[in-house]
Amino acid sequence: MPFLPPRAALLRAARQPLRIDETALATPGPGEILVRNRAIAINPFDGIVQSLGSLVTPWLRYPAVLGTDLAGEVLAVGPGVSRFAPGDRVLGLALGVEKTVNRPAEGAFQDGVILREACAARMPSGLGFEQAAVLPLAFATAACGLFLSEHLGLRRPSLDRMRESSSDAVLVWGAATSVGSCAIQLAAAAGYRVIATCSARNFDHARRLGAATCVDYHDPAAATRIVDAVGDAPLAGALCVAAGAGGACIDIAGRCAGARRVAMASVPISLTDAPLTGQLRWKLGRLPRLALGFARLALHARRLGVRTSSIWGTAVVHDAWGARLFENFLEPALASGRFQVAPEPLVAGIGLESIPAAMQRLAQGVSARKVVVSLPDPAVEAGTAMSR
Repeated sequence: MPFLPPRAALLRAARQPLRIDETALATPGPGEILVRNRAIAINPFDGIVQSLGSLVTPWLRYPAVLGTDLAGEVLAVGPGVSRFAPGDRVLGLALGVEKTVNRPAEGAFQDGVILREACAARMPSGLGFEQAAVLPLAFATAACGLFLSEHLGLRRPSLDRMRESSSDAVLVWGAATSVGSCAIQLAAAAGYRVIATCSARNFDHARRLGAATCVDYHDPAAATRIVDAVGDAPLAGALCVAAGAGGACIDIAGRCAGARRVAMASVPISLTDAPLTGQLRWKLGRLPRLALGFARLALHARRLGVRTSSIWGTAVVHDAWGARLFENFLEPALASGRFQVAPEPLVAGIGLESIPAAMQRLAQGVSARKVVVSLPDPAVEAGTAMSR
C-alpha cells in the first residue's frame, strides 16, 4: 500500500495559496520512473512561480504542481528504463513547471512523482532522503552555468580523475548557497582553482568543498581582494549566485585576464517577497528597479567587454552532455564520496501541509542550509493510523 491515498500540494491558479488534495498516481511512460516521494527541498523559484507566475512562467497551466527537488523510492519504471528498478533509492530533478514539460505529474510537491530517467541518480546507502533532496536543482544549475557553451563553457569535470587544480581561476560568488556549494565542487573537479565569496563564518564550508581562496563579500575591498587572488593567471569565468552581485562580478571579470564571462543564477534585486494578493504597489516599486538593474548590468558589461548570460538551471538536461550528467558524473561521484552533499538540510516540517510554512522559512533567509520538508514513510503512517 504505497499511499493512503496519494496527495499533492496543488496551485489551482496564479497567486493562490497551495491546497492539499487527493490525486491519482501517474503511470510512467517511456524513459520515466514513478517515485514515492520522501523529501522535498524548497527553492526560491517555487515561491516566485506561485506569486509571479504570469511574469516568469507564462506558459504554466493550472492546476499546477510546483517543486523541482526530491528524493524517494522507485515504485515503477516505464518502458525502456534500464538504470532503475522498484525499490531503488533515488534523488531527482522534477521538471513539472519546465516550459517543454508543463505537466503536474512531474512536480515535486506531491507523494508520487514522475521523473525522467536522465534526471535521477541512485543514492548511496548512507545518504538520507533529506540530505539527498538538497542536490538536484542546485547541481543542475551549477553545471549549466559552468559548462554549457552559452554560459562559461568551461572544460568538463572529470570522473576518472578529479583533476589537480591548475592556475586558471573560477569565481563562485555566493559559495554558501546550494548552487554555490555544487559549483565549487564541479569547478574543482574540472581542474580549476576556485575563488569563493561567502560570509567569513562559512569559509570552512567553502574550503571543505574545494575552494582555494575565500573572500568575505561584506568586505568593501572584496573585488580588489579577488582580483589580487586571481593574479596574473586567467579568470576562466565567474558564476554569480547572490542577488545583486552581478555588478561586482562584471567588474572583476573586466579587471582580470581571461575569458571575461559572467554567468548569473540571480537577478539584480530579490523577488522572493512578492505578496500573493495586492501586488500592484509591489510591482510598481520593484519591476522598474528590476528593469533598471538589468539595463545597468548590460551597460556595465558592454563598457568592460564582459559577456553575461542568465542561467535557467533545468536547461542542462536538454544538452547532449548534460542529459548524461546525473548518470555519468553525479551518481558515481556520490557513491565514491568524491562529491559532497552540501549545504546541510534544514528540515522545516513534515508532510505536504508543511510546504507553505517551509517556503516562508526560506523567504526569511538561511545561511549554508537548504530548507527541506520530510515526507513520512506511508507504511509507518498506515500502521500509526490503524493503531489509533
